[in-house]
Amino acid sequence: MRLALIGFIVALSIVISPSMAFDVERSIKAVAVTSGENPEGVVINITVSISPGTGRVYVSTTPFTEIDMQGSAQLSALTACDLLGIDFTKYNFFYTIEADAPIVGGPSAGAVMTIATISALKNLSLNEEVYMSGMIYPDGFIGPVGGLNYKLEAVAKNGGKIFLIPHGQSVVLVPEKVVRNVGMINIISTNYREVDLVDYGRQLGVAVFEVATINDALKYFTGYEIKKKEASFRISEYSGILKTLADKMRESIGELESYKTQEVENILNKAEDDYNVGNYYSATSKLFNAKILMRYEMYKKKLISAQQFDEEVERVREEIIQLSNYLKNQPVGVNSIQIIAAAQERVAEAEKSLESAVNSKSYSEALQNLAYAKERLESAKVWLSILHTFTEDYQLNSTEIKKRAEFYINQANSVIVYASSLNAYSDLLDSAYDSLEIAKMLYSDGQYAGAVFVALDAITQASLSIEANYGNLSLKIDERRESAKSSLASAEAVSYPVLPAAYFEFAETAENLYVKLMYYSLAERIAKFITIVAEASEEKELSHAEFSELPTATPKSAIKEILKTPGFEAITAVSALALGFRAIRRRGR
Repeated sequence: MRLALIGFIVALSIVISPSMAFDVERSIKAVAVTSGENPEGVVINITVSISPGTGRVYVSTTPFTEIDMQGSAQLSALTACDLLGIDFTKYNFFYTIEADAPIVGGPSAGAVMTIATISALKNLSLNEEVYMSGMIYPDGFIGPVGGLNYKLEAVAKNGGKIFLIPHGQSVVLVPEKVVRNVGMINIISTNYREVDLVDYGRQLGVAVFEVATINDALKYFTGYEIKKKEASFRISEYSGILKTLADKMRESIGELESYKTQEVENILNKAEDDYNVGNYYSATSKLFNAKILMRYEMYKKKLISAQQFDEEVERVREEIIQLSNYLKNQPVGVNSIQIIAAAQERVAEAEKSLESAVNSKSYSEALQNLAYAKERLESAKVWLSILHTFTEDYQLNSTEIKKRAEFYINQANSVIVYASSLNAYSDLLDSAYDSLEIAKMLYSDGQYAGAVFVALDAITQASLSIEANYGNLSLKIDERRESAKSSLASAEAVSYPVLPAAYFEFAETAENLYVKLMYYSLAERIAKFITIVAEASEEKELSHAEFSELPTATPKSAIKEILKTPGFEAITAVSALALGFRAIRRRGR
């Protein structure tokens, strides 16, 4: 029913499209996996047609796909324009996806669609012997996908010579059913066999190479690459304003001072250590953590009746309403958007936690949720305390921010659905779903800046839930750290990216590898978003790609490790608020 409805909406959109005379068109071959119990790799044909328009994206698929491709098409068009510095709202995009059989579809064709869109916008020829499979992220990075062994076989059958795969996926685990006869009963189990795609491709006559970004892939398909700006990033440039955040958080302890426990003292000592060495945002996050515990202790002593609890709930709810209304009426600029978004996210989380407090199964859990809601609200005020520092700010178009929020929410939903189909790491996937719900809530309330940033958060978590099953995490962290630095450097040229700088610092000091990867990725994506909206009118130049030989895939020894479930530290007194990864994610924000 849902697929039929989507098809009807798309068909209706096509009928009412203001212009069907497409000015430019490009076709590209991609690979997918058929749906059903016995999956196979198949080649699909994707054509993108672009005409002058208003930023609309249309999709036609024949036959159906199990995962809606509308979100991938939207993000492919938007990302291609962002990477090239072209105004997305001046064009309409029509994607036609044709396959010989029903396919899984979804985000795995996103990177190919982006390449086709770039080639159409820049009038580039495509090498028909090159194939690729990979998700596309809003920052131009290529994300992991499934079924690569099947897709490689399809490439070989159709005469492909080069197969580009996401970085870190040259070794995959292939499920194999094993049937054992025990008397009259057949017992079916699944074993996993490791397949080196580079070696397998060599046997099939296909060269397999890993690519991390669209720019990497563009070299293979066209012989061109998008020019990059030379820049450097220093976290010390943000010490002053991040110190202000830490100082404000210190000052806000106030009435909670007398509710310290030994656990709180330990956290405060660690915060002081961070503060003394200049890790101000890490100190801020620990102070926030300590305040939750102190607030909980205060509530245990003061809210001893149902009436007192209800009265505090109403006080917090009134604060949430007032702050939400204030934030909705604030103008959004290149610099202020990150502060307003940070505050909107925190207020939305406070609202969600407040409702959890009201519906908690035990009084202790209710107080924990209420403490979190109150302190999340206070942390929003801390961020807003630095809003006045951005006195000279280029105001952004609210319609443009709304459109991007819609696209990123769609993409987050698409990646979450895709990750679910791959049985991705559940804690991260649950956290992504929570963020998506908050993004939708903010969007419905007209708080588009917060919706954008929380949707990027959801995309990052859902992507990481898939990445957690592929490759060496330490290797990914090093790469993502350098990418985050580069993105921050680019953002510095057009803005003052304090929020992504704060997240970068938090990643630098985090001990858990998943948390490090999460915050480097968030820093990178937010920095790129700020850069994109600040310089959307500056079209990028292309240059001939210069490489004498094709780059090799990541060595098998470097990505062979199969990741185990991470052992995240937890704050025992607030464990009911958020479990596992979600607790760590939120307490750092």
